[in-house]
Amino acid sequence: MRQILAAAVFCASTALAAEPSLVADNELSLGGIALGDTEASVLHRLGKPLRTTDTGDFLSIRMDYPGLTVWLGEERRVGEILSTTAQHCTPIDVCPGMPFARAKTKYGPPLVADREDGTYMEYPSSQSSCWLQIALSTGNIRSIRAECQS
Repeated sequence: MRQILAAAVFCASTALAAEPSLVADNELSLGGIALGDTEASVLHRLGKPLRTTDTGDFLSIRMDYPGLTVWLGEERRVGEILSTTAQHCTPIDVCPGMPFARAKTKYGPPLVADREDGTYMEYPSSQSSCWLQIALSTGNIRSIRAECQS
């Protein structure tokens, strides 16, 4: 009986260790731009984008800045953000270019997501259907994306 109980405790603790860490919605921000921000607040903070594109998708407006892409959706609010440079980091200073080990120290273990375009380290929000998605290249962060399920 003691062996069965010990095995059950071990399995439960192993399962808990495999659970991904969650982030608060206030972490779903890159370079000071947060999911849900208005187009006006993006323009106020970043200025005129290098290029604006009408995508024809659910997130219908794409605004390109150096190292940062912002997509706007309903009511011209930010629905997705992608950072590819260390100038546009999360609020706790997780940035493209740094070793992923530093991000893991700050956020904890990720959900490893195998997608059609690659494998990502993801941190779901504890407050919404949004998440941070981190792409890696040889152990370093290549990009960080904040997005929501539509």
